[in-house]
Amino acid sequence: MAANNLLPKDDNDRPLRNTRIEITKQTVRFDSDVYQFRNVTGFGLAPVINTNLFPIQFILVVFVIGLFCANIPEWRFWGIIFVLVAIGGVYANTSQPKKYGLKLYLNSGSPCPVFITSDMPGLEKVVSVLYKFMESNAEGTYVIHAEDRSIRIEGSVGGSVTAGNIGGSSSSQVRGNVSRND
Repeated sequence: MAANNLLPKDDNDRPLRNTRIEITKQTVRFDSDVYQFRNVTGFGLAPVINTNLFPIQFILVVFVIGLFCANIPEWRFWGIIFVLVAIGGVYANTSQPKKYGLKLYLNSGSPCPVFITSDMPGLEKVVSVLYKFMESNAEGTYVIHAEDRSIRIEGSVGGSVTAGNIGGSSSSQVRGNVSRND
């Protein structure tokens, strides 16, 4: 199952945004990278440090200039505008949604890709489905669409149906879809 604990950020992480990941029992493919599935050691949730829309230094400079200008009668209007712009910058920085990532662990030593999204419930579902897929022997294909505001998984896992003669005549008939679609 998906764990609720988050993994520490690693300097070797490679953040990827708006990416399509294709996973089979043989390969994991995204962007221009293709890895053998057996080289994937795991999937996990990774926190992503949010980058501010406006640098804190810029906001402080605008705020100080606004305070300075607000004390000069001829510049009071512009001082108030500068202070309001600084307050708006702080609000813009703090109102961003918290971002998380689907981290792909590789035993090749290359930087671990982190697929960034702000959809935590969707991310937990994806990790859960991938865990079940790694644990099973079933063949299948999953496609993960990792976007800034959402992450979703599509695909199917199927197995083989075997029929044969066992001590006489035996037949097996399967109707309908024998693959599991999530």
